[in-house]
Amino acid sequence: MASKTQQEATRTARAAAGDRVRVQCLVLRKDGSNPEPDRGRQVLCFTVGSREAIPGISFGVVGMAEGEERHFNLQPWEAYGPTRERLVRQVPRRRFPARLDLRVGGRITARTPWGRRRMVVVALDDENVTVDWNHPLAGEALDVEVQLISLERGTVDVD
Repeated sequence: MASKTQQEATRTARAAAGDRVRVQCLVLRKDGSNPEPDRGRQVLCFTVGSREAIPGISFGVVGMAEGEERHFNLQPWEAYGPTRERLVRQVPRRRFPARLDLRVGGRITARTPWGRRRMVVVALDDENVTVDWNHPLAGEALDVEVQLISLERGTVDVD
C-alpha cells in the first residue's frame, strides 16, 4: 500500500515528456461541430511527447495534473497537418471492384503496402475515380477539450 506522502505526490504530479497518460478528449471543428458525432468524447492513452497522439494533445498535456481540464485551439500543424495535394489522386475506375458502390463523398478502405488506408471519393466519371487520402481533419483548425484521467511516471525518453 502506498504511503500518504506517495499518494499526495501522485495527486500533485504534473505530466511531463515520457509520462504515460490517459485523457478524455472531445475534438470539435472551429464551427463547434463534432466531426465524429457518433463517438463524442474519446479516451486516449499515450506517452507525453510521443507521436501516439496528435502534437497539440501530446504536448498540450505537459504540466497538467490528474483531474485537470484544458481547452486547446489547435492550428492544422498541431493537429492532423495541412492538406497535402499529393494525397489526392486520380485512379482508373477499372482498378475498383465493379460491385463497389462508388459515390462522391463516400469513404472506402484500400489495402496498400503501408497497411489498410481510408480514403474519400472526391470526384468520379466513367473512366476515373479521384480519391483523397488525407486525414478527414487535415487542414482544419480544431478546438479540443482535454481532461487528464491518469498519469504514470515515465521511464522512457521521448524523441
